[in-house]
Amino acid sequence: MLFDPSPKISKRDFYDRESELEKFRDSIEYTSLVVIQGLRRSGKTSFMNVALRESNLPYIILDMRGLPFNPSQSDLLRRTEAAFNQLEEKWISQLQSALMRIKGVSILGSSISLDWSREGVDLSTLFDRINSWAEEKNTKFLLAFDEIQLIRGEKSIIRLLAHIIDYNQNICLIVTGSEIGLLFDFLGMEDPESPLYGRHYTEIKMSNFDELQSREFLQTGFREIGIDPPEDIINYAISKLNGTVGWLTLFGVKCSEEKKASKDLVDAVVSDGGKLARSEANKVARYSRRYSIILNHLSTTGKSSWTQIKTILEIRERKTLTNAAVSDLLNRLVKASLLEKNATYSISDPLLREGLLDNPLPEK
Repeated sequence: MLFDPSPKISKRDFYDRESELEKFRDSIEYTSLVVIQGLRRSGKTSFMNVALRESNLPYIILDMRGLPFNPSQSDLLRRTEAAFNQLEEKWISQLQSALMRIKGVSILGSSISLDWSREGVDLSTLFDRINSWAEEKNTKFLLAFDEIQLIRGEKSIIRLLAHIIDYNQNICLIVTGSEIGLLFDFLGMEDPESPLYGRHYTEIKMSNFDELQSREFLQTGFREIGIDPPEDIINYAISKLNGTVGWLTLFGVKCSEEKKASKDLVDAVVSDGGKLARSEANKVARYSRRYSIILNHLSTTGKSSWTQIKTILEIRERKTLTNAAVSDLLNRLVKASLLEKNATYSISDPLLREGLLDNPLPEK
């Protein structure tokens, strides 16, 4: 069902994204790295799940959410072990026989166990062996990392990715990230000091739905749950939820629970979503009150120029700030996908703006 808040797995529960799925299918044939990027709640994880399943290739997904900024080797090995044990059954027995002679890998019945100690499994060796197996089987193995920028303190993972790209031609890497600037900073494809500098990659962007897509998504979802909402409620939801699939889905979930659609439920999504988005923004704002000042200011103005933001900061702090300091603050907020930069700066998620209008971030 479209109005299921859990990440989608099956294509029948997934709306559209046909051109993106086609691009994914084509990309994994010739590229070693696919980057799936988009704002929060744009459906990246669902897209990745569906795309991997539709590929009919062996794959594992390492979910980086919940790991510390600088995870230990044992943290990464635990996630890797868990991912292997979620592998589709048709691939398990074949991979087990390929991995059983690697130091630190144990086969226990139908489970794969990795030695988490410092002298345990070497991930480069592990994926070298998987690459050899894939080459023997004339197939590709897909290795996916969800929200990889969350572990950007761990630089060894970049060296691992570079090793796989350089030496494992039968492994395709897939990474997702919602903090877009931080994602690309972490990968370092444009940083001469990064092991991934200059590597080719395919980028797939999860854009928000346009008005027509939002309407079709809502209408299809409502048919599935047997609700026929008035057109004015559909229009109201489209105007308020900005084509963000996560918020549109949450609206559908609330309607399913209440067995009706109403503008009040749209407003409830805006309120709940605003609180959630504000909570996420507050994690960034804790590093400097200046982030709070900028975000609170833009929540009231809608958009502001670089000069206007610099003036507001200086008024609040009662001192002159360097141009470099102001630019650094704004660049960090853009990289965290909290702001959009065009001719002016604005808050990326309209629901975050609503959340800040209701409850501004602390500025002390």
